[in-house]
Amino acid sequence: MNNLKLYGLLVGLIIIIMALCDALTFKAVSIAGYDFAASGLIYSFSFFLLSITTEVYGYKLAGRIIWVQMICNIIFVLTINLFVLLPSPESSTTAILYRDLYHNVWRVLIGSCISIPISYFINSLIISKLKIYMYGKIFMLRFMISNILGSAILVSISYPINFYDQFTIAKIETIAFDTWVYKIIMATLLFPLCAYLTKSIKKIEQIDYFDYGISYNPANVFTPETTGKNIYAK
Repeated sequence: MNNLKLYGLLVGLIIIIMALCDALTFKAVSIAGYDFAASGLIYSFSFFLLSITTEVYGYKLAGRIIWVQMICNIIFVLTINLFVLLPSPESSTTAILYRDLYHNVWRVLIGSCISIPISYFINSLIISKLKIYMYGKIFMLRFMISNILGSAILVSISYPINFYDQFTIAKIETIAFDTWVYKIIMATLLFPLCAYLTKSIKKIEQIDYFDYGISYNPANVFTPETTGKNIYAK
C-alpha cells in the first residue's frame, strides 16, 4: 500500500493520546458519584482510532502503529523519569512536585508494556477476523466486541499496576470497573462517527482491506505484505 493519505495522521493521533494518558496516569476523577481513571476517559479514543485503522488498512498496518506507539511510550516515560530524578536547583519550587507526581512513573511503563500490546492486538485481531467471517458487514458488532474485550484486558492489567500504592484493592476494582463501563458507553456513542469516518477514509484512500491468509503474529507486522486483498473497487 503506497501513497496513503491519512495513515500518518492516524498514527500521530494515537501517539498523542498515549502521551496524554501517560501524563494523567495517576489521576483519578469522580463524576456523578462514579470514580474513573483520567487516562481511561481519554483512552477510548485510542481504541476508536485503532479500530478505524484496522477496518480500513488491515491488521498489519494497525499492528505497526501499536509497536511504534510502544516505542514512543517507552521514550516518553523514561525521559520523564530521568529528568524527575535529576537534581534541581535548591531554589526550585516545582522540583518536589514533579518528583512526587512522577517518581513512580516507571510503573506506567511496566503496565503499558504488558497491557497495551495484548489489548490492542486482540482488538485488531477481532475486527480483522470478524470482517472476513462477516464479509465486511455488521461493523457495529465487530467494533463493539473488540472494544469491550480490549478495554477489559487493558484495565484489568494496567490499573492494578498503576494504582496499587494509592488505593485499596477494592477501590482499584471499582475504578477499573467504572472506567470499563464508561469505555463501553463511549464506544457506543462514538460508533456513528466511527462508521462515518471509516467510510470516508475508505473512499479517500480507495482501500477496503481484507486480511486473507495473513500471519497474525504481532512480530510479523513489519514483514513485506504478500497476502490479504484490497476489495474496495468491488
